[in-house]
Amino acid sequence: MKKTALAAALLALTASLAPAPARAQDAAREEERVTLNTEDGWALNARWLPPAAGEPALVLVHAQKSGLTEWQPLFRQIARQGFGYLALDLRGHGNSFVAPDGSTASWKTFAIDGQDNEFNKMTRDVEAALAFLSTHSVTGDRTVLVGSLLGANLAIKTAAIHPEVAAVVAVSPVLNVNAVLSVNPLRAYGRRPILIVAGADRTRQYAEAQILYRTAQLTCGRENVAILVEPKGFGPGLVNKYNIRRVLEWVRHPRLPDIVEISTFPAAGLEPGATGQLPVPGEEDEPAEYPGE
Repeated sequence: MKKTALAAALLALTASLAPAPARAQDAAREEERVTLNTEDGWALNARWLPPAAGEPALVLVHAQKSGLTEWQPLFRQIARQGFGYLALDLRGHGNSFVAPDGSTASWKTFAIDGQDNEFNKMTRDVEAALAFLSTHSVTGDRTVLVGSLLGANLAIKTAAIHPEVAAVVAVSPVLNVNAVLSVNPLRAYGRRPILIVAGADRTRQYAEAQILYRTAQLTCGRENVAILVEPKGFGPGLVNKYNIRRVLEWVRHPRLPDIVEISTFPAAGLEPGATGQLPVPGEEDEPAEYPGE
């Protein structure tokens, strides 16, 4: 009896120490190369990792003159949180170079002026990503648009058109990238969460981030707006291995942290990952255009 009891106890202990079997959906989370089809005929290259059950999916929209690979350093950290991602090459970028007529096209040939230029039409690229998610059981309340520079402006603009999108993370958003504007779309964005990530060492971009931050507070509600300020950096490099966890924590719980007033220019000595409420820039800060960094 004693041997039997001992064997039973050891068996129970072994079972308790054994790792729990992975959920079928989690075990199937492997990245795929997929194609996104836009309503105006572009076939876009993309990389897709399904989210774990109930977790959000991030649509990753890159900067001008770049491609989806700018997000690659973050893929592993995103996956570790159980989040999914859909990173796409915008039309004329990366491996999305075949135009609807079959010719080869590059962003270098796109007009940088006009409200109907190819850069503005890239909202259709982001919409193709949303359509893809909807066919893969990812609803709008689990969809977060994440963009850098041009991608940030496109994320804000697309989300303004699609109120079902849960939230936006705008990395280095500016007032104007190749005629893709951000202020009016932000006014139409509504009372949803938005996180702005900015670098303090670029005076013009930092001033524009403040304008957008204040606009978001007025139109989205202060409780829905947060900002993450890094002492140095611009574009996708602002989200790195040191602060990606804070960004993903915000995605999971998108509410404003405690307010900390910080200096406007420059942010010498500001610790990486500082959050805070920025004062409105003075009238001497004129809006500036970014015709393509």
